[in-house]
Amino acid sequence: MKFGNLSSEMQTDRRSLPMTTAAVVLSVLAVCTVCCIYVSFFCGVLGIILALLSKGGETTMSPSAKTSCVVSVAAIVLSILLVVGSFLTLIMEYGSIEKFWEAYMELLETYNIGP
Repeated sequence: MKFGNLSSEMQTDRRSLPMTTAAVVLSVLAVCTVCCIYVSFFCGVLGIILALLSKGGETTMSPSAKTSCVVSVAAIVLSILLVVGSFLTLIMEYGSIEKFWEAYMELLETYNIGP
């Protein structure tokens, strides 16, 4: 009888299932709120952090945590692309941010909304 291998066979998985679940939920929220830049970015970053922390003392992440990490990164990239695309569209339409601001102020004066 070998008693030395008994302890290595009895080791349990130290991954955290609640953190993995939270990471999955946050990654789904990040994708769903990709048009709300700050919410998506915040949920995506938290999803990545929780996915990395969910591995506990193990050397690898669970498949759900890996998927959550990939989805969170995709949501962050989509949010950044949305912001960059918005600014590029604004610059292409008006020529510069100053011209956009002038057009915006003119619109406010037209409807008597401005200061």
